Amino acid sequence: MLLRGSGEFELRGVMDTTIDSGIEHGRLLGQLVDSTISRRWEDVASIREECIEALGPQETVDAIAVTSAFNGITRIADATGIPLDAGPAEATASMRSQLAIDDFEYREKSRKYDQVDA
Repeated sequence: MLLRGSGEFELRGVMDTTIDSGIEHGRLLGQLVDSTISRRWEDVASIREECIEALGPQETVDAIAVTSAFNGITRIADATGIPLDAGPAEATASMRSQLAIDDFEYREKSRKYDQVDA
């Protein structure tokens, strides 16, 4: 959400690395994220080297750490069926629709928890 308030960015570039997101090194970072989440370790190694060249070593480590953290947090939330709170759900509705995030299989599995009476 912070990116939306800080400039003009193409959100579809988050999901499709062939689209220029408008973020500096966005395609390269997107490839790093995709290969990390997909556990394509050979790709991670080569893209990591490209990132070090383009971003520098510390920024590359930071990008990998953030990717890993968000991937882990998301997997834990999905595995436990934690529903999206009403505030973030409302604030991200347009973005989730544009990126078709709610169409992912994990979201369908977790919807049943949204309807559970407390």
